[in-house]
Amino acid sequence: MIKISIKQKSIKHCAPKTAVYIARVAAMSAMLTAFKFALSFVPNVEIVTVLILVYGSAAGIAYALPAALIFCAVETAIYGFGSWVLLYFVYWPLLAVASGLLLRGGRLWAAIAIGVAGSVLFGVLSACCDTLFCVTNLAPAYIGRYWVAYYLKGLYFDLAHVASSAVTAAVLYMPLVTVMKRIAPTGADIRVRAMRKYSAEEYFRETDCADCFCD
Repeated sequence: MIKISIKQKSIKHCAPKTAVYIARVAAMSAMLTAFKFALSFVPNVEIVTVLILVYGSAAGIAYALPAALIFCAVETAIYGFGSWVLLYFVYWPLLAVASGLLLRGGRLWAAIAIGVAGSVLFGVLSACCDTLFCVTNLAPAYIGRYWVAYYLKGLYFDLAHVASSAVTAAVLYMPLVTVMKRIAPTGADIRVRAMRKYSAEEYFRETDCADCFCD
């Protein structure tokens, strides 16, 4: 009875902080969707990249990764299914994990480098996803040619994407990190090597829920 009552007390104690965690993730993902929509009229110019870099740097993987996944799900719900869905669910979570692991401490040049490299990767993966959807209609000998042709056709837009990511990261990254760190969760300073343990401990530190899962 004593153990059960302690466990119930722990659950009651962590519930408000769990709600705060969920609200923060929801707000972060909503900002991604809102700013993506706000700049949708400018081809391949976006600040989703720099926002995810800021989330990973200031709040950690436990916040950046679910925010990126929710953003992808919302985009799919709004625009429907297409080859880009696979691209989104691979690229944006990968960027969130990379920013959480590599940008702790708010290093500007590292953020710019990751943003630029990520934008280049985005173009490559986009061509791969579109090629994958056309494989059933192409002979194997033409798959490589199709990828090269598709990538070169969209190279102008990819270069615009790379340039916009570099500029937005250079201008917005440090100010946004400064603001985010003022409201960042306490778990943002945890450093462990294993990503799974890293994310879990960040969450438990923020919600103070470790005792909720004790036997």
